Amino acid sequence: MNAVMTMNAETLSIIRDGWRILVEQLGIRKATEFVVLLERGQGDSVVDIANYWGDAAIDEIYQQVTIWKTAQSAAV
Repeated sequence: MNAVMTMNAETLSIIRDGWRILVEQLGIRKATEFVVLLERGQGDSVVDIANYWGDAAIDEIYQQVTIWKTAQSAAV
């Protein structure tokens, strides 16, 4: 059964912005893998992400992702 979900303009904007940021930071392949992992996972992925990042500010998350990305590029 396919569920139909209507989204308002704000929701679509958030989804587009989130995807753009994922692709910019991880590249298309890893961004896709990330989304697939969230969709395949069991339980509440929002809670899982909140538990992973804790109370980190978006700037802290961005910095950690940037450091990780730099390290990944150096390893290649």
